[in-house]
Amino acid sequence: MRVATVRAMINWARAMTRDDHEPRPQLLGIRNGAGEVLGSGFFNEVRALRDDLVIKVAKPFGPFAQPLSWLIRARREHELIAPYLNTPSTYYLRVHDSDGRPVSVILQRRLEGEVFSQLSEERITAAGMRSELERLQSGLQLCVRELGWLADVIGGPPRWGVHDLRYSNNLLVDREGKIWLIDPGAFFFWFATSNPLGRFYTWLLLRSARRLVRKARIRERRRR
Repeated sequence: MRVATVRAMINWARAMTRDDHEPRPQLLGIRNGAGEVLGSGFFNEVRALRDDLVIKVAKPFGPFAQPLSWLIRARREHELIAPYLNTPSTYYLRVHDSDGRPVSVILQRRLEGEVFSQLSEERITAAGMRSELERLQSGLQLCVRELGWLADVIGGPPRWGVHDLRYSNNLLVDREGKIWLIDPGAFFFWFATSNPLGRFYTWLLLRSARRLVRKARIRERRRR
Protein backbone atom coordinates (compact mmCIF):
# COMPACT_ATOMS: atom_id res chain seq x y z
CA MET A 1 0.00 0.00 0.00
CA ARG A 2 1.14 3.52 -0.74
CA VAL A 3 0.16 7.12 -0.11
CA ALA A 4 0.74 9.39 -3.06
CA THR A 5 0.29 13.11 -3.69
CA VAL A 6 -0.68 13.57 -7.31
CA ARG A 7 -0.83 16.89 -9.21
CA ALA A 8 -3.55 16.04 -11.65
CA MET A 9 -7.17 16.43 -12.51
CA ILE A 10 -9.52 14.06 -10.73
CA ASN A 11 -10.31 12.43 -14.06
CA TRP A 12 -7.21 10.29 -13.79
CA ALA A 13 -5.10 8.48 -11.21
CA ARG A 14 -2.52 5.73 -11.22
CA ALA A 15 -3.88 2.75 -9.38
CA MET A 16 -2.57 -0.46 -7.90
CA THR A 17 -4.86 -3.46 -8.13
CA ARG A 18 -2.71 -6.51 -7.46
CA ASP A 19 -3.51 -8.54 -4.37
CA ASP A 20 0.10 -8.59 -3.17
CA HIS A 21 0.08 -4.78 -2.81
CA GLU A 22 2.95 -4.29 -5.27
CA PRO A 23 2.46 -1.29 -7.56
CA ARG A 24 1.22 -1.87 -11.07
CA PRO A 25 0.19 1.55 -12.43
CA GLN A 26 -2.48 1.85 -15.04
CA LEU A 27 -4.59 4.74 -16.27
CA LEU A 28 -8.11 4.83 -14.85
CA GLY A 29 -10.97 7.15 -15.68
CA ILE A 30 -12.04 8.91 -12.47
CA ARG A 31 -14.65 11.61 -12.96
CA ASN A 32 -16.93 13.44 -10.58
CA GLY A 33 -20.28 11.68 -10.43
CA ALA A 34 -19.10 8.69 -12.45
CA GLY A 35 -20.07 5.18 -11.47
CA GLU A 36 -22.88 3.63 -9.48
CA VAL A 37 -23.11 4.82 -5.89
CA LEU A 38 -22.58 1.78 -3.65
CA GLY A 39 -22.76 3.55 -0.33
CA SER A 40 -22.18 6.76 1.55
CA GLY A 41 -20.61 6.95 4.99
CA PHE A 42 -19.74 9.75 7.36
CA PHE A 43 -16.36 10.38 5.71
CA ASN A 44 -16.55 8.94 2.17
CA GLU A 45 -18.83 8.29 -0.75
CA VAL A 46 -18.26 4.90 -2.37
CA ARG A 47 -18.75 4.39 -6.12
CA ALA A 48 -18.14 1.57 -8.55
CA LEU A 49 -15.22 2.57 -10.75
CA ARG A 50 -14.93 -0.70 -12.65
CA ASP A 51 -16.30 -4.19 -12.25
CA ASP A 52 -13.33 -5.05 -10.05
CA LEU A 53 -12.62 -1.68 -8.41
CA VAL A 54 -14.38 0.83 -6.18
CA ILE A 55 -13.43 4.42 -5.43
CA LYS A 56 -13.96 6.08 -2.05
CA VAL A 57 -13.96 9.86 -2.34
CA ALA A 58 -13.49 11.84 0.87
CA LYS A 59 -16.34 14.17 1.75
CA PRO A 60 -15.38 17.78 2.51
CA PHE A 61 -16.28 19.45 5.76
CA GLY A 62 -18.01 22.56 4.53
CA PRO A 63 -15.40 24.54 2.59
CA PHE A 64 -12.53 22.44 3.94
CA ALA A 65 -11.06 19.28 2.43
CA GLN A 66 -10.18 16.36 4.63
CA PRO A 67 -6.54 16.84 5.67
CA LEU A 68 -3.79 14.76 4.13
CA SER A 69 -2.86 13.52 7.61
CA TRP A 70 -6.18 11.64 7.76
CA LEU A 71 -5.35 9.81 4.56
CA ILE A 72 -1.89 8.91 5.84
CA ARG A 73 -3.37 7.67 9.11
CA ALA A 74 -5.97 5.58 7.25
CA ARG A 75 -3.22 3.95 5.17
CA ARG A 76 -1.20 3.23 8.30
CA GLU A 77 -4.17 1.68 10.10
CA HIS A 78 -4.89 -0.51 7.08
CA GLU A 79 -1.27 -1.64 7.04
CA LEU A 80 -1.32 -2.49 10.75
CA ILE A 81 -4.60 -4.41 10.68
CA ALA A 82 -3.81 -6.49 7.57
CA PRO A 83 -1.96 -9.27 9.50
CA TYR A 84 -5.02 -9.87 11.68
CA LEU A 85 -8.03 -9.61 9.34
CA ASN A 86 -8.75 -10.08 5.65
CA THR A 87 -8.54 -6.70 3.91
CA PRO A 88 -8.87 -6.01 0.18
CA SER A 89 -6.05 -4.50 -1.88
CA THR A 90 -6.17 -0.76 -1.38
CA TYR A 91 -4.35 2.26 -2.79
CA TYR A 92 -4.40 5.72 -1.20
CA LEU A 93 -4.20 8.84 -3.35
CA ARG A 94 -4.21 12.59 -2.89
CA VAL A 95 -5.51 14.19 -6.09
CA HIS A 96 -6.84 17.57 -7.15
CA ASP A 97 -10.18 18.30 -8.73
CA SER A 98 -10.75 20.52 -11.75
CA ASP A 99 -10.77 23.58 -9.49
CA GLY A 100 -7.42 22.67 -7.95
CA ARG A 101 -8.85 21.62 -4.59
CA PRO A 102 -7.18 18.64 -2.88
CA VAL A 103 -9.26 15.49 -2.54
CA SER A 104 -8.38 12.27 -0.74
CA VAL A 105 -9.23 9.18 -2.78
CA ILE A 106 -9.07 5.50 -1.88
CA LEU A 107 -9.07 2.88 -4.62
CA GLN A 108 -10.01 -0.60 -3.47
CA ARG A 109 -10.53 -3.99 -5.02
CA ARG A 110 -14.25 -4.59 -5.32
CA LEU A 111 -15.64 -7.57 -3.44
CA GLU A 112 -18.88 -9.23 -4.41
CA GLY A 113 -20.89 -9.95 -1.31
CA GLU A 114 -22.97 -8.43 1.45
CA VAL A 115 -22.09 -6.64 4.66
CA PHE A 116 -23.23 -8.11 7.96
CA SER A 117 -26.00 -5.52 8.38
CA GLN A 118 -27.63 -6.81 5.18
CA LEU A 119 -27.65 -10.43 6.37
CA SER A 120 -29.80 -12.21 8.89
CA GLU A 121 -28.20 -13.63 12.01
CA GLU A 122 -29.11 -17.07 10.69
CA ARG A 123 -27.03 -16.43 7.57
CA ILE A 124 -24.06 -15.03 9.49
CA THR A 125 -24.02 -17.92 11.94
CA ALA A 126 -24.81 -20.65 9.42
CA ALA A 127 -22.95 -23.89 10.01
CA GLY A 128 -20.55 -23.25 7.14
CA MET A 129 -19.52 -19.90 8.63
CA ARG A 130 -18.07 -21.29 11.85
CA SER A 131 -14.42 -21.38 10.77
CA GLU A 132 -14.58 -17.87 9.28
CA LEU A 133 -16.18 -16.48 12.43
CA GLU A 134 -13.52 -18.19 14.54
CA ARG A 135 -10.81 -16.57 12.41
CA LEU A 136 -12.53 -13.21 12.81
CA GLN A 137 -12.77 -13.61 16.57
CA SER A 138 -9.14 -14.69 16.85
CA GLY A 139 -7.96 -11.80 14.68
CA LEU A 140 -9.87 -9.24 16.72
CA GLN A 141 -8.51 -10.62 19.99
CA LEU A 142 -4.92 -10.58 18.72
CA CYS A 143 -5.37 -7.08 17.33
CA VAL A 144 -6.47 -5.71 20.70
CA ARG A 145 -3.80 -7.67 22.59
CA GLU A 146 -0.87 -6.74 20.34
CA LEU A 147 -1.83 -3.29 19.05
CA GLY A 148 -3.90 -1.98 21.94
CA TRP A 149 -6.75 -0.92 19.64
CA LEU A 150 -9.37 -2.39 17.38
CA ALA A 151 -10.26 -1.59 13.80
CA ASP A 152 -13.68 -0.08 13.15
CA VAL A 153 -15.59 -3.33 12.69
CA ILE A 154 -18.94 -1.54 13.01
CA GLY A 155 -18.97 1.32 10.51
CA GLY A 156 -18.28 4.69 12.08
CA PRO A 157 -20.58 7.45 13.31
CA PRO A 158 -23.45 7.71 13.96
CA ARG A 159 -23.25 3.95 14.58
CA TRP A 160 -20.52 3.94 17.22
CA GLY A 161 -23.12 3.19 19.87
CA VAL A 162 -23.76 -0.14 18.13
CA HIS A 163 -21.85 -2.96 19.78
CA ASP A 164 -23.26 -5.99 17.94
CA LEU A 165 -21.25 -7.17 14.94
CA ARG A 166 -24.46 -8.38 13.29
CA TYR A 167 -25.13 -4.75 12.37
CA SER A 168 -21.68 -4.03 10.95
CA ASN A 169 -21.35 -2.07 7.71
CA ASN A 170 -17.60 -2.77 7.54
CA LEU A 171 -17.57 -6.58 7.72
CA LEU A 172 -18.47 -8.21 4.40
CA VAL A 173 -19.14 -11.84 3.49
CA ASP A 174 -18.10 -12.58 -0.09
CA ARG A 175 -19.63 -15.14 -2.45
CA GLU A 176 -17.29 -17.85 -1.12
CA GLY A 177 -18.23 -17.18 2.50
CA LYS A 178 -14.99 -15.37 3.38
CA ILE A 179 -15.21 -12.46 5.84
CA TRP A 180 -13.47 -9.18 4.91
CA LEU A 181 -12.93 -5.91 6.72
CA ILE A 182 -13.52 -3.31 4.01
CA ASP A 183 -12.76 -0.15 6.02
CA PRO A 184 -10.32 -0.56 8.93
CA GLY A 185 -10.01 3.13 9.90
CA ALA A 186 -11.01 3.91 13.49
CA PHE A 187 -10.96 6.82 15.88
CA PHE A 188 -8.80 5.67 18.73
CA PHE A 189 -10.94 7.16 21.49
CA TRP A 190 -13.71 4.64 20.77
CA PHE A 191 -11.57 1.68 19.77
CA ALA A 192 -8.42 2.03 21.91
CA THR A 193 -7.77 0.24 25.18
CA SER A 194 -5.85 3.26 26.50
CA ASN A 195 -9.04 4.84 27.86
CA PRO A 196 -11.92 3.41 29.93
CA LEU A 197 -14.61 3.98 27.28
CA GLY A 198 -12.47 2.37 24.58
CA ARG A 199 -11.71 -0.63 26.78
CA PHE A 200 -15.41 -1.12 27.51
CA TYR A 201 -16.46 -0.71 23.88
CA THR A 202 -13.82 -3.09 22.50
CA TRP A 203 -14.82 -5.60 25.20
CA LEU A 204 -18.44 -5.39 23.98
CA LEU A 205 -17.35 -5.96 20.37
CA LEU A 206 -15.19 -8.95 21.31
CA ARG A 207 -18.06 -10.37 23.34
CA SER A 208 -20.28 -9.99 20.26
CA ALA A 209 -17.74 -11.91 18.16
CA ARG A 210 -17.65 -14.72 20.73
CA ARG A 211 -21.45 -14.91 20.71
CA LEU A 212 -21.56 -15.27 16.91
CA VAL A 213 -18.98 -18.06 17.06
CA ARG A 214 -20.93 -19.83 19.79
CA LYS A 215 -24.15 -19.67 17.75
CA ALA A 216 -22.38 -20.99 14.64
CA ARG A 217 -20.96 -23.92 16.63
CA ILE A 218 -24.42 -24.76 17.99
CA ARG A 219 -25.92 -24.71 14.49
CA GLU A 220 -23.13 -26.94 13.22
CA ARG A 221 -23.67 -29.49 15.99
CA ARG A 222 -27.39 -29.56 15.27
CA ARG A 223 -26.74 -30.42 11.64
CA ARG A 224 -24.67 -33.49 12.50
